Amino acid sequence: MAQKTHPVTIALTMGDPFGIGPEVVRAALEDTTAEVTVYGDPALFPGFPRVVPVPVEGERPARPGPSVAGGKASLKALDLALAAVKEGRHEALVTAPVSKESFALAEGPADGHTPYLGRAFDVRDPLMAFVWDDLEPVVALLTTHIPLRAVASTLTGAKVERAVRRLHDALVTRFRRAQARIGVLGVNPHAGEAGLLGTEEEDFVAPALDRLRAEGLSVAGPLPGDAAFATRKDYDGILAMYHDQGLAPVKALAFDRAVNVTLGLPVVRTSPAHGTAFGIAGTGKADPSSMRAAIRWAERLTRPPGAVTKIGFETP
Repeated sequence: MAQKTHPVTIALTMGDPFGIGPEVVRAALEDTTAEVTVYGDPALFPGFPRVVPVPVEGERPARPGPSVAGGKASLKALDLALAAVKEGRHEALVTAPVSKESFALAEGPADGHTPYLGRAFDVRDPLMAFVWDDLEPVVALLTTHIPLRAVASTLTGAKVERAVRRLHDALVTRFRRAQARIGVLGVNPHAGEAGLLGTEEEDFVAPALDRLRAEGLSVAGPLPGDAAFATRKDYDGILAMYHDQGLAPVKALAFDRAVNVTLGLPVVRTSPAHGTAFGIAGTGKADPSSMRAAIRWAERLTRPPGAVTKIGFETP
């Protein structure tokens, strides 16, 4: 007889308190089955029974926008949640959107959640990825928040190999995909068109993929970025070379339900696929769909069907 299941325990950070994070969190908490603990200012979550208090202190901005107070509070909430996850008090981490500008104003990290989480867990090159529906590929980004002019000089064959292996491992272990077919995009238009439009594909992308195929991985590419998403269902995962190459089609296809997943961490971390949206904060226009989806995916990826947790509960 299968043992009784219990709710997945999630640490959920409030994000920047002056963005839409708190309001989409409040809406998402109304219908979740997970056991969520919010790390944030109790004044923003009245009546919710599980809040680790992170009061917003200091001068508040005159209107929603980047601020020292927002940066300090959102970073403190993240650090407290991370400490609790590391101690085993929560099984998964869900983060509401933060502002890199607020972080920078507060003299914190200006490179965003993913690199910060990698450093916190001592994981080299954690992979930012996005998921929405079961039959769609998991889309990962080889580079994230860097200037476009820096992309080509940042890429190497070793980074391509490491990212493909990380994506493959996640597809098999977290997402339980049967085949783990991966399509890798090229750097240049038309994947370089035999070197006429750029040589990065010939210099290091194609050789890296040849090495991966020799190991038995199912890898296609380098694929032209402008056509790959038209045949995306041929793949279980797609690796894009830079931020907008992967995220523009993802957000066009599934803006309201896409979820950011960090691959390579020892725990599941998810987040909505949108930002702080200061311009609509407090207006009632924020859509909580992506936050709801982030919580659902955190539950699902923490306990894939048939998995047995370390505390002995079996998932249905």
